[in-house]
Amino acid sequence: MLARAAAARRKLRRDALTNPGRIRIREQLTLPWLCPAQMRWAASVVSVTANHSHDSRKQRLSTALSSRQETRSLATAADLQPSPYDAIPFHGIVPQWGSRPPSPETSRLQPWDPSRPLIINGSVAAAPQLRVRMGIGGDPAELHQNLHACIRVGRIDRATAIVQRLTDMYSPSAPEVVGAHNVYLRALFELAEQNPSKTAMADIEAWYNTEMMGKGVEPDAQTFVTILRASMNFLEGGKRESSILKYLDSARECGPAVFEGVNSSPEFSDEEWDTLIRFQPEVYDEPPPVEELQDIQISTPAGRAIAIQHGLIRDDSLQVKPVEQKGLGLSSLKSALAMFEPGKGIPYPHEMEGSQEEKDRAYAYMKQIKLEEDSSLAATERWKAEDAKLAEMGIHGVLQSKPVQALMWHWYSALLPLLQKEMKVIKEVLSNPSKANQLDDRQIYGAYLEGCSVEKMAAVTVQRTITSCVQMGREDTNNLRIASLALNIGGDIEDDINTGIKQRQKLVMRKQRTQIRQELLTKLSKNKVNLNAIGESSRPSLDTIQHKDFPLHVRTKIGAMVIQKFVQSAMITVSCEDPKTGKQLTRTQPAFSHTTGFQNGKKCAWIVPHHKVMEKLRKESVHNISTVKLPMLVEPKHWVGFEDGGYYTLNEKCVRIKAKDEMQMAYTVSAIENGDMKKVLAGLDTLGKVPWNINADVFRVMVHAWNAGEDVGGLVPEVLKITPPQEPSADAPFDQRMKWVNKLKEYENEKAGFHSQRCFQNFQLEVAKAYLNERFFFPHSIDFRGRAYPIPPLLNHIGSDLPRGLLRFANGKELGTVGLQWLKVHLANLYGYDKASLKDREQFAMNNLNEVYDSATNPLNGRRWWAKAEDPWQCLACCIELKNALDSPDPTRFISHLPVHQDGTCNGLQHYAALGGDQAGASQVNLEPSDRPQDIYTGVAELVKEIVAEDAAAGNPIAKFIDGKVSRKVVKRTVMTNVYGVTFIGAKAQVHDELRQLIPVFEETPGVPSLNHVSMYVAKKIFQALGKIFNGAQEIQFWLGKCADRITTSITAEQVRRIQDRFEGKSQGFDPKYKYAKKLTEAAQKKLVKDMSEFKSSVIWTTPLKMPVVQPYRKEKLVQVKTSLQNISLQKSSPSSSVSKRKQLQAFPPNFIHSLDATHMILSALKCNEMGLDFAAVHDSFWTHAADIPNLNTILRDAFVRMHSEDIVSRLAAEFKARYAGSYYRAEISSLSPAGKAITKWRALQRAGIGRVKEGRSGTAKVEEVALEARRRELLGSEDEGKRREGAEMVTPTSIWEEWKDKEAGGKKLEGVKKEVLGAEVEMKSTSLAESTTNAEHELFKDDAAVEDLTTCPEAHKSSRKLSAHPQGQTQNDTSAEQLQPQQPPAKAKLRQLSKIQVWLPLTFPPVPKKGNFDVKRLKESKYFFS
Repeated sequence: MLARAAAARRKLRRDALTNPGRIRIREQLTLPWLCPAQMRWAASVVSVTANHSHDSRKQRLSTALSSRQETRSLATAADLQPSPYDAIPFHGIVPQWGSRPPSPETSRLQPWDPSRPLIINGSVAAAPQLRVRMGIGGDPAELHQNLHACIRVGRIDRATAIVQRLTDMYSPSAPEVVGAHNVYLRALFELAEQNPSKTAMADIEAWYNTEMMGKGVEPDAQTFVTILRASMNFLEGGKRESSILKYLDSARECGPAVFEGVNSSPEFSDEEWDTLIRFQPEVYDEPPPVEELQDIQISTPAGRAIAIQHGLIRDDSLQVKPVEQKGLGLSSLKSALAMFEPGKGIPYPHEMEGSQEEKDRAYAYMKQIKLEEDSSLAATERWKAEDAKLAEMGIHGVLQSKPVQALMWHWYSALLPLLQKEMKVIKEVLSNPSKANQLDDRQIYGAYLEGCSVEKMAAVTVQRTITSCVQMGREDTNNLRIASLALNIGGDIEDDINTGIKQRQKLVMRKQRTQIRQELLTKLSKNKVNLNAIGESSRPSLDTIQHKDFPLHVRTKIGAMVIQKFVQSAMITVSCEDPKTGKQLTRTQPAFSHTTGFQNGKKCAWIVPHHKVMEKLRKESVHNISTVKLPMLVEPKHWVGFEDGGYYTLNEKCVRIKAKDEMQMAYTVSAIENGDMKKVLAGLDTLGKVPWNINADVFRVMVHAWNAGEDVGGLVPEVLKITPPQEPSADAPFDQRMKWVNKLKEYENEKAGFHSQRCFQNFQLEVAKAYLNERFFFPHSIDFRGRAYPIPPLLNHIGSDLPRGLLRFANGKELGTVGLQWLKVHLANLYGYDKASLKDREQFAMNNLNEVYDSATNPLNGRRWWAKAEDPWQCLACCIELKNALDSPDPTRFISHLPVHQDGTCNGLQHYAALGGDQAGASQVNLEPSDRPQDIYTGVAELVKEIVAEDAAAGNPIAKFIDGKVSRKVVKRTVMTNVYGVTFIGAKAQVHDELRQLIPVFEETPGVPSLNHVSMYVAKKIFQALGKIFNGAQEIQFWLGKCADRITTSITAEQVRRIQDRFEGKSQGFDPKYKYAKKLTEAAQKKLVKDMSEFKSSVIWTTPLKMPVVQPYRKEKLVQVKTSLQNISLQKSSPSSSVSKRKQLQAFPPNFIHSLDATHMILSALKCNEMGLDFAAVHDSFWTHAADIPNLNTILRDAFVRMHSEDIVSRLAAEFKARYAGSYYRAEISSLSPAGKAITKWRALQRAGIGRVKEGRSGTAKVEEVALEARRRELLGSEDEGKRREGAEMVTPTSIWEEWKDKEAGGKKLEGVKKEVLGAEVEMKSTSLAESTTNAEHELFKDDAAVEDLTTCPEAHKSSRKLSAHPQGQTQNDTSAEQLQPQQPPAKAKLRQLSKIQVWLPLTFPPVPKKGNFDVKRLKESKYFFS
């Protein structure tokens, strides 16, 4: 009906049929998932031509490239055959219902109440464990995961046992147990639908009555939905009517939330929902007919958009004429694109009605779907084609003659029968459980694996292994470690099982039905419908968020099993010459081997590829190997849910959850469903809708250099110019041989690093070649802090200079006068001349105009001026763009596609200066207006030079060695990352990398044994210089650190309640949703008490865009997983694990700043979209067209001012107060203070038997004291005057502290301890080499007006002075390696440690540092804020 209506409204256009000559033919997208491997590089032309798709003129650019070199493949000299398939250009797919302009509201920063943050009250109690029998057992989460796996593959018998065990584990009122019963009931219903049975309804009712109602399990809306659907489908006549009315009455008795949830459920089909509403005439008016309801669901623009986007209906404007056709006919367009066989090209829809533009959109969309679906199996077809081609040529088996793709086909073919056999064994084991196979691992992973086809499993295994080989480099062999590789392969198989087009379409239909039915119920209801109650009841909980995932040990077992079979089956035929006879010998050898060794003192195992395999990966073309996510050929789907957006058929999450952290996922999903993250998702859509294409001019130059094996612009040469160190003689001294061993290790690491880099560049060039003539898009996602990243990993603008040089905007804009100026400034920035004034930078380009022209016309045969730039390939692209503009008749009318960058000045410090109102810091990072840009890196470098010169004058040998060699480049990375929490070890590594380039050949001298010692010395001086320059930023860092320290040493309100219940004898302190044994062993009781008192509070905050940020750092438990290959040790954590205090504390300040710069980027992106600007971002570097730079600068300043005009730190403090209300933290006070003495005396009386607290050291705060304090506060808050009097008479350590805290005079304010903390920073960072110093580091944060530190004692002052920075006149011993090792504390320090006692205090936070007088609005006048 919709198609007929659309046809009546639209005039048929047949231009493509009557004039096919208008269609421009180009080569089809050359990708392993789409086209045959026998493809020629599309750009086989002699001259470098600036080809602009929207230009009014074309600029020609000559080069000296030969045609023979141009047609050479990327990695080999063999020419490939031209494509038999043709394609035409496209310009993306645009929704046919019209593109609405973005609302100004989208880019506005809305205020929100920090006293009411999103809080998920999931239990942090440890869950009980069940003994594994026949593969069923473990913790509750694993049982739920196993249940979903069994349901997925139809193992109802195992599902029955799992639900019964869950019922025995949970209390009847727990939502998890009713959720498990609902899953089971739905499975029974769906099974009966497929295989009708007379007893179907009886079986469902029997389970409901016996297993649920009989055991006290409370049904919810989903329970009644399944039973009502069964009544409608499996019963007839009067039985049907009475059953429906019976269960509707039961639902009504369970409350309005359940009843309304039943009526609005999307589970009902349209016919079933019509029946349901008509059975309730006393509640609802008569619903519209089913046919009209179906039209309503897709009649709105949003409904049609979703339906068309997911393939539920076809787009009217892309409708095919209903006539007989050749090639792609009507039936093909109606069906799913999965009908296209792998390896076949996508025919162009010539017979489709509509304009040329509409056909191009349809063609692009078809190609995009083809790229996404069945990519693994399609890749195997390419491998097969490679092998078949060689077979036709008579080449068989020999490794040297076969490309990697043909070898992969052989490995795939050999692995396939082994996996088929394994699948048969799995089915036998699961179908016939017995004592003989009860310990078989297949009982554990079999149900999960049955849902995956062996073909996909084999393809995934081969691809992941080869990709890991390519990524291996330096000492980073983690990709090929058994543990990592098994988890990765298991995760790939899990993703393949959980991803399906039908499942995604079903979710979309459910979403549509929910929205429409809730609106209809509001109209039809004779009473008020409480839609809020429905929404609250349907939200996912923390405990159910990951029920469909595979448990960690299952993924590991699956991965290990397929690795074992792959190693057994993958063989290669190696040919070599016998050195004695000269004959050619061939032998079949394993392509991969399983070996063990030691890494960092721990025994590890790896998969080691044959050296010939690695050699081929380095030298040959790597197309068709990987099926990683690629750039899209159409605009990405808008993000509307956690897993709904980006690609059309591939499963992708909008937030990258670290290690599947459950707490992160629960907060993210809840925030999205609440609508809190609308602006964040809109920002991702904005970043994804910008079209890109490949800069063909730069690509030609890059390919020529690559094929010639040149080392230019960061390309790794084919032949490395490094030589191994000469081995000393056999009788050489031991220390000389050890030096040789270390140098040999450095050589091997450098060689492996170059190999990894060359392989990755090979991948990038292959992707660029495939997209050479295409217009494409980058779907984006964010990390847990809100920072955006393109999803395609190989080629994107966040990469290095090489991929950035290859990319340009697909849309072009006239330069104009201002744009031409900014193009010149951009050239200076890329070359490295970026600290001068804008006028001087523009003049720099004009002064080097001859070099610009030489670079553009003779990039490889000229003077190669561009190759000396900081960003050589981007510089080359800019040279070509500038030359083309200047050669045009009117340069200001030139259509430019080149992205021009605006970079922040140490953006993290900009945020810190704004947060603290730091006038001095603001001027250093260009927040204050000035005539020339300020350079913080040069300022720090100059201060370090002064300190080094003073040390050198004092005779320090390391200072003498490095004096005069410290440059801006040496300090830049450390200064940049210091604000983001870089450790001393990290800073030392950064400095070491720079010094290795500065001093490539290091010679040992007296007092300077290695470059490592020099790096430590310089890093230490950089921290010292930063402490002198940035006081305001470090004050905010200090406050953030104090807050994190208290949060991570606190127990939650839930833990306090459990401790109190146990102490008062109300319960054992269990989580009430679980059933426990009536009697616990002593060990179990100790474990329970320990669990109640562990610190489990993560640092959680909300960004200005209302995105919740959850730090995922928890202590990981070592788990041993027994597999068929070997025992594998894994690290596992959960929300019930205690937090890693060190990681939480160190990461909070940088993560908080990251969340702010992410907010600034999203706000800027939304405003650019509103203003019609193309916008791209690399964290704090923002890109747009040259002509739009003035507008972008205005937008960037406005967004920053809007953010920091609010008091962000005070809002964070208010949020912390609300979020952690009811928590207690463990503080430390001086035992010599009045409060300390009184608490010590109280605890001594308790040990003497007067109180109920168990014995222990008087300085230790026991959890029983928390119970006493909670009881005291409960009595004080009572309405009964007698109870309030009883509470007032109670004495606890906390009440003693409250009594004395106002009388104590020794407590320091934040400003009073700031100097000591900042002065100790260098030593604190230095001593972080040893784990034992972590506690000392944290103690620096334990002081404020309320909690007295031991620095109030004279002895403490003496000890604290020892932590301050060294005076400037240092000796050689100041930087020795021995000094950086932990030393025994002096006697006074030991006394200081012993004189501290612990006390539980209500969790409060120190006062917010006083804000300075810098007005952030002044940066609107700063032209160098971003430049």
